Amino acid sequence: MNILILGINYAPEQTGIAPYTAAMAEGLLAQGHQVRVITGIPHYPQWTNFTNFTGWRRDEIVAGIPVRRVRHKIADGGTGLGRILQEVTFGLNAVAQSWRRADVVLTVSPALISSALILAKAKLTRRPVGVWVQDLYSNGAKEINGGGLAARALAVLESVVLKAANGVLVIHDRFKRAVVDDLGVPANRVEVSRNWSHLRQEKPTIDVEELRHKLFGEAKTVVLHTGNMGAKQGLENVVEAARLADQRGSDVVFGLVGDGSRKTDLAALGQGVERLVFVPSLPDEEYRAILQAGDVLLVNEKKGLREMAVPSKLTSYFLQGKPVVAATESDSATADEVRAAEAGPVIAPGQPATLLEAVEEVAGSEHSHLGAKAQQFAAEHLTAAKAIERVEKWLVSLSR
Repeated sequence: MNILILGINYAPEQTGIAPYTAAMAEGLLAQGHQVRVITGIPHYPQWTNFTNFTGWRRDEIVAGIPVRRVRHKIADGGTGLGRILQEVTFGLNAVAQSWRRADVVLTVSPALISSALILAKAKLTRRPVGVWVQDLYSNGAKEINGGGLAARALAVLESVVLKAANGVLVIHDRFKRAVVDDLGVPANRVEVSRNWSHLRQEKPTIDVEELRHKLFGEAKTVVLHTGNMGAKQGLENVVEAARLADQRGSDVVFGLVGDGSRKTDLAALGQGVERLVFVPSLPDEEYRAILQAGDVLLVNEKKGLREMAVPSKLTSYFLQGKPVVAATESDSATADEVRAAEAGPVIAPGQPATLLEAVEEVAGSEHSHLGAKAQQFAAEHLTAAKAIERVEKWLVSLSR
C-alpha cells in the first residue's frame, strides 16, 4: 500500500506530535508499505525556524522515507492569528504538492485548518483519508480561553472536518467520547490507538549521576517537568511551588526541561528562586538521561483543562520506573491515564503548596512501587509495535 502522511510536525522536532508521526511513518515502512511524508519547517516547541530552512520546499530522505518540507508562516507562540496563518499556509502548500500513487492519505491534527484543506483535495481526487487526532481544538478553545464565539466556530470546523473523513483515529477513549458525543462523528468511524514512548529503553550512555550533579547540585530530591512550556501547562504553579520550597527550606528542586511560548515569562517570574532550574530542550539520549536523573516526574496542567489533550510526555515518564505526580483536574483525561497506570497521585492544579507536599510525599523509597506499576502499564499498553499494528489495520480498512 502507498501511504501519504501529511502533518506540520516531523523529525527533527523532538517533542510533541513529531516523534509519533515520524515513528509511525518508519513503522509502516518496516511493514513493507511505501510511505511518503509532506511536512513543514521544523519549529516546535521553540516556534522558530531553528534549522534555518530556506526556499519554498526541500526534499529529504529521513530514516529511509522521502520527506518533502514546504514553507509556511511560523506562529508566535502557537495561538491567535499567527496560528491560523501558519495552518493555512502549510495546508495550501501541502495540497499544492503531487500526491501521485497515494492509496490512502493520513493527515495529523493539529493542524486542523491544514487538515480541512487536505480533506478537500482528497475528496476531489477520490482518495480515502484518515485524520489522526492528537489534540482536540474545540476542547482546547473552551478550556483555555473560556469558550465564546471562537470556541463554537472551532467546534463547528472540527466537526465538519472529522465527519468528512473516511475514518478518525484518536489517542484516548476520552477523545472518542468527545468526538462522537460532542462533534457528531459516527462511533463506527472512530478508532482508538494510544501513543507510545518514542525513547529507546536501553540504559543511557550518558553518566546520569554526573548530569544530575551538573544541573541540580546536591539536591536531595529532583522533580522534573519536561516538554512544552505553553499556556495549557500552567507552569506558574511549578514556579510558585519552587518559591515555596525556598521559603520552607525543602529538599526539593524543581527542573523545567524544554522550551515554549511561556518560557521567557516563566524565567522572569522565577528569577531568584534557588530551587528552580531551567533546562533547554535535549536530544533523545540526554533526555533519557535526565529523566533517569530525576526522583519524581511531573505533569502539570492549567486549571480547567479536562478533555483537550493527553500529554505525550506520559508515555516516556511511565517507562522510567519513577513516581509520577499529576497536577490536573481530577476528572481530566490526564488524570485517567495516570490512575490507569497507578503511577502516582493526582492532585488539584494551581495549588503550589499541594504540589510541593505531594512531591515530598512520593519521593521516598517506600513509593518505588508506583514507578514499577507505571512501567508495567507501559509494557502492556504503550508499545510502538502494538500502535503501528493497529494503525496499519485501520489504514488498510480505509483503502478498501
